[in-house]
Amino acid sequence: MKANSVWRRKTVLRAFFLFAASAIIAAIVSTSNIIRDFGSFRASVLTGSAGGAYHALASRLAERAKRDGGRLDVVATEGSIENVSRLIAGRSQCIEKFAFIQDGTPVRSDAGLELLGRLPEPESLLLLGRRDHPVASVADLRGASIGVGPEGSGTAYLMRRLFDDPDLAGLDIRMSYHALEDQAQLVSQGSLDLAAYVMRDDAEFLHSVIRKYGLDIADLQDLQGLVGRHSWLSLGRVPEGRYDLVHRIPPHEKIVPQVNTLVVASPCARRSSRIELLVLLSAELPRFVRSNPPSSTSSATAAPLSSEARQFFLTGEPEFADRYFPWLVNIMSPAYWIYFVMAATALFNALKGLSRFRLWRIDAAREKLEAEVRQIAGDVVSYAPIPDLSTRDLMVDQERRTAAQDVLDRLAKLRSRCQHHAKAFSTPMGDEMLFRYQQSLIDHTTVVLKTLVSGVAPPTSTAERDD
Repeated sequence: MKANSVWRRKTVLRAFFLFAASAIIAAIVSTSNIIRDFGSFRASVLTGSAGGAYHALASRLAERAKRDGGRLDVVATEGSIENVSRLIAGRSQCIEKFAFIQDGTPVRSDAGLELLGRLPEPESLLLLGRRDHPVASVADLRGASIGVGPEGSGTAYLMRRLFDDPDLAGLDIRMSYHALEDQAQLVSQGSLDLAAYVMRDDAEFLHSVIRKYGLDIADLQDLQGLVGRHSWLSLGRVPEGRYDLVHRIPPHEKIVPQVNTLVVASPCARRSSRIELLVLLSAELPRFVRSNPPSSTSSATAAPLSSEARQFFLTGEPEFADRYFPWLVNIMSPAYWIYFVMAATALFNALKGLSRFRLWRIDAAREKLEAEVRQIAGDVVSYAPIPDLSTRDLMVDQERRTAAQDVLDRLAKLRSRCQHHAKAFSTPMGDEMLFRYQQSLIDHTTVVLKTLVSGVAPPTSTAERDD
């Protein structure tokens, strides 16, 4: 009974120790970020003007990342052109990793930028003018002065690209660079005819300047022909009263050009950071996954869809390795890890097969030599304890002694070959014991043959002498 009690106590203590050790290991692993769930996200995103809708979107993404223990810095810029330039220029230091840019923004194919997707809601190109100076068609823009936002902004690039066609170049439109709110003020003062903005039509900035400076959207009736020249543009509608229901601004539904907003990544952004941003976007924008991948983009924006985004859009969520082993996928993507494991498995199996082939050849050679020994000296090779051979000299002629010596030489070479394979780098771990076993069989045959040739029995062990 006492023995049973001690055994039972040891079993309970052993189980408690294993449980405690497992809990401690799990706690250390979970707090050391070896396995984590988006707890080390550190990145920055270039947006555009501080009052724009996409700056507000990036701010919401930053708040969401903060709640998950990560950090997303929101950087206001002049627009898409600056965003692309900063991503390309800063890829060596990797200070800024992501940016929102307009589709059609020039991106060189060798820039290394990759597309992560497009936002579900496009931006609108709005031409704001005074309500008492309506513009009805593109022809009415002849000689007009238009503010196109800051120099280097996506708005400036888009406006110059749209009105660069030969039939529009003769309109003598004068474009100038201004801060966003400054150009709205200049329009209200009469210093500019129109102010161009590319942003979401529900941006708070537009609500503010339209009310503050008494502006309205220019109603160009021939926009469809202008937009149709560029496949990456589309037409959208701004409903009546969007900015002021009391004063009916706009007074009726307005048709405006629209351009998609793309999310691009710097080549220095690691896979885990890209996946984490995609997770934030899909959580904040329910239609983000359904709107992607983009069916097409402008030829000027030479940014291919990243492999991480392509995999993410297939399932709408990160893969297991992306979620729990981000440090591992930063080294190599999960698909390549699978290929690596498959290649390693195939290599180990090939080495195993090579080792078994060598063992087979050595065993066959040993069996052949033992058969020759039996032809020379009879059935003397046995793996039982060595018999007393002190009085059994090999009484054969010189020819058989020469044959026996030849067998001994070949046994020595076979032993050397076996010893080489046992120490070879290509021999799988554990198989060296099989080669050593073959070596012991060769040694046994060698000892027996040498004993019969020389007539001197091998030394016996102390236990055998005592018997």
